[in-house]
Amino acid sequence: MKQSRRAGLALTFLFLLLLGGCSVETAPSSADARRALCQTLISLRESAAGLSQIDANTSVSQLRDMREGIGRWVEAARLANTVLQLQQITEMVNAYDAFSRTVDSLNPDQRVGATAAGLQASSAQILTALNQAYSVARCGQ
Repeated sequence: MKQSRRAGLALTFLFLLLLGGCSVETAPSSADARRALCQTLISLRESAAGLSQIDANTSVSQLRDMREGIGRWVEAARLANTVLQLQQITEMVNAYDAFSRTVDSLNPDQRVGATAAGLQASSAQILTALNQAYSVARCGQ
């Protein structure tokens, strides 16, 4: 509940930040966009921690729940990236989309089974791009 409230606030902030950027006088600064992106990436890291735990016994319904929680933050990062235009965010969004399509193709009443290796590789791409985006955005500074 706390995490979904933070996601809602982050998305609202990003929307207002980007909406305010419609004119030259009120364009969001790159510092504001970077700050919003870093907050989003920190929350995304927390949400995505479970991706490294996917194995053959993970249920598809667990994956779908995980994907839903991560998806909010991915969307917030994508919105923030409209200002910063970081390639690493685009790569993370693309990796998430590929992961999501794979999850959609699975029977929700079953376990991951043989698709675990592909899902692990896909989730590793998300995490790698996320870590690269965090570094490039200089979030740790």
